[in-house]
Amino acid sequence: MKAVVKYGYGKGETELRDVPIPEIGDDDLLVEVKAAGVCGSDIAFDNGQHKEILNPPVILGHEFSGVVAKVGKNVTKWKVGDRVVSDNTGEVCGECYACNTADFLSCPERKGIGYGMDGGFTNYVKILGKTLARVPHSLMRIPDCMSFEEAAILDPACNGYMAVVQEAKVMPGDFVAVFGVGALGLFSIQAARAAGAAKIIAIALSSDGESRFEMARHCGATHVVKSDIEDCRETVMKITNGEGVSCVVDAAGVNVVMKSCLSIVRTAGIIVKIGYDHNPYNNSLDPFIDGAIALKGHFGYDWVSWRNVMNLVEAGKFDMKCMISHKMHVSEFREAFDMVRRKESIKIILYPEAL
Repeated sequence: MKAVVKYGYGKGETELRDVPIPEIGDDDLLVEVKAAGVCGSDIAFDNGQHKEILNPPVILGHEFSGVVAKVGKNVTKWKVGDRVVSDNTGEVCGECYACNTADFLSCPERKGIGYGMDGGFTNYVKILGKTLARVPHSLMRIPDCMSFEEAAILDPACNGYMAVVQEAKVMPGDFVAVFGVGALGLFSIQAARAAGAAKIIAIALSSDGESRFEMARHCGATHVVKSDIEDCRETVMKITNGEGVSCVVDAAGVNVVMKSCLSIVRTAGIIVKIGYDHNPYNNSLDPFIDGAIALKGHFGYDWVSWRNVMNLVEAGKFDMKCMISHKMHVSEFREAFDMVRRKESIKIILYPEAL
């Protein structure tokens, strides 16, 4: 089968290869991939970043959905033909604090499908039985109303939901700001809308383009701020009648954004940081003390996130279809990656090549 393989740690060390279909054991499953989403992390891997979680040579693609194609003889919960989506948990230790509190994404020994283990930019993915025993909900059934394409991008939707609802605890009537109008930012805006936020402010650079600002409005933003041509603090304070926002989601990442976050969050508010920047912060932390402001580092989701987002999709309160901007094939991965780099897409779906 054709697969997108990250074969080294360096920049651009990714190529399309012929690889064997995985063999499964008595407790394992084989999932036939129907759709896979391109994530910003895939671009980072291709750029030579996040080496600490990469395990090359490895098939990329941690956002994927499909059908159960084969089950081991000891498997009883799943059957061939089941429509499924993975939360990309490949392996966890099952013994650490994180595992014992069901925070499996924080397990220090975790291997993610699509970077630590072979993932979904191909035809078939092996799901380990020992992982399903430890993390039963790492593989979930897809609601009948949901397409494979929609299911494949549930990962970032659940990310945004957990950041806004579970961690920031946004309540109906709150004011929320989101830095960044990429997929995570847009899904965070949708989560804020679902939570009943009264005003949702999307903040990004004008270079992100009018189409993304329009998408932010479609997803629930009541206001948009172009931070390179407007005074962010002045504009947000005007929108919020001088109060500031109770929650700021930093889905942009670059550290300069943190100063802007602090300038618009209200007293005793919260900043949830999703985006990465490996450079030093180089600013005082005193404003967090003076304003009694909480800073929450955010990574991933849990079973509640997946359950609730799927329920919201079924209820028509979370729009997955609008987020899919392009559909391509695995063999076109290089073009897809470059489109993401140029900000010409929101979410790209890759389909496997015919065998």
